[in-house]
Amino acid sequence: MVTATGIFLGFMLEFTSEWTRGTSSMQRFRDVVGAISIIASLFLLLLTLFRMLRISYPTDPVKFYRRTLFYFLMGIGIPFLAFVLIIAEKFVDGFSR
Repeated sequence: MVTATGIFLGFMLEFTSEWTRGTSSMQRFRDVVGAISIIASLFLLLLTLFRMLRISYPTDPVKFYRRTLFYFLMGIGIPFLAFVLIIAEKFVDGFSR
């Protein structure tokens, strides 16, 4: 999970650096959804990495690991859901013109 988190963080940071260059357009909904999903994803993935790399585990390691796995899956799932929402908005916007 540590390796996957690191790889996904690298992809998210690369996407963020490219995305911030193109946000000068007037696509407010897409930019807000993108920004919120990026911030939430980066926060959850960093939290996952911190939890996986900490030295001392609590008394119930199974519960700790399940919570960490949940954060990891949410950190990966949020951007994908945001992209689906943006694609759906573009699709609907294309029909309304």
